[in-house]
Amino acid sequence: MTTRPLLLGIELLVLLACLALGLSVIWSKVTRLRRERRTAASLAPVRGALIQLAAGEPGGLRILRSARGRTADAIDEAAVALLAKVRGEPASQLVTVLEHHGALERAKLEVSHRSPVRRARAVQLLGLARVDDSTALISEALEDEASEVRASAAYAASYLADPWLAAPLLRSVGNGEGIPAGLAADALLEMGVEIAPVLRAAMRNTAPRTRMVAAHVAGVGTFVQALPELRELIGADPDVTVRVEAAEALGSIGQDSEVELLARHTRPDQPTDLRRACAEAMGRIGSPVAHDDLVGLLDDDDPRLAEVAAESLVQIGPRGRATLEGRRHQPAAGTALVLADLRAAQR
Repeated sequence: MTTRPLLLGIELLVLLACLALGLSVIWSKVTRLRRERRTAASLAPVRGALIQLAAGEPGGLRILRSARGRTADAIDEAAVALLAKVRGEPASQLVTVLEHHGALERAKLEVSHRSPVRRARAVQLLGLARVDDSTALISEALEDEASEVRASAAYAASYLADPWLAAPLLRSVGNGEGIPAGLAADALLEMGVEIAPVLRAAMRNTAPRTRMVAAHVAGVGTFVQALPELRELIGADPDVTVRVEAAEALGSIGQDSEVELLARHTRPDQPTDLRRACAEAMGRIGSPVAHDDLVGLLDDDDPRLAEVAAESLVQIGPRGRATLEGRRHQPAAGTALVLADLRAAQR
């Protein structure tokens, strides 16, 4: 009997909490819709000029630059959205409008705003607008305590493509939760060959994610200068994911001389994922030198490794294919030959 009032009280509190949550969601949606309508109404008189500018026709530039108040704010919001979609002269004109309205200077100030949402938007705008003197601000944002700010900074770095940002970007990948590895890699690949020394140094970093991203970028970006570090990672790195990434990179940029190292790491005492990656890398190099090592993997206890070895034998040329023809009755060899024939028929 004494517990019934307590249970009723708890049920009432839960009901009130659900009601408050529902009202909060409704209020949020209503507020957002009202804001969108106000923005659309403010933008309506100059929408034509904005469309012209985005299409590469500068006729509406004067109208957009002269806007003030809510109309200018609406133009700025639309211009930021368009900057992610346009390039060349239209993008330059949109940046001119933002600069004339003071949006870029405000963004520099808001990089240190107490709200992480405001900081993230500010950093993203500086990148989209390719503001030359914002490199230091974006570097600081890569170390921001808020993950969304760090991600926006990495996104901004991909637009600036400043090699100076490579080192802080790689540090940020390995710190704590880090920024998404794919986002960091995309940004690094925009920075060109000047980042080769930074990548090589990053492969000796204590953070596994930093080493992994550096190895990936070295392979995709064909940074042959990083071959010594990639060889070292395959053989000695304590993280299997890093070793796999290094093997894939060697497959992209390595030569015949890498086959022996890759073959050594397909042995049964090596991690399964690394064995498969090295077998695939030998095929990507495409050297006949790998023939005997790949043939030795066709009878491996790991069926997937046997399949990868068969696919790699196809890639090394006529000798590899001839070997598979003699083993067509085996699942791995037969599948690899069928897939090769299908690919040839589609060309």
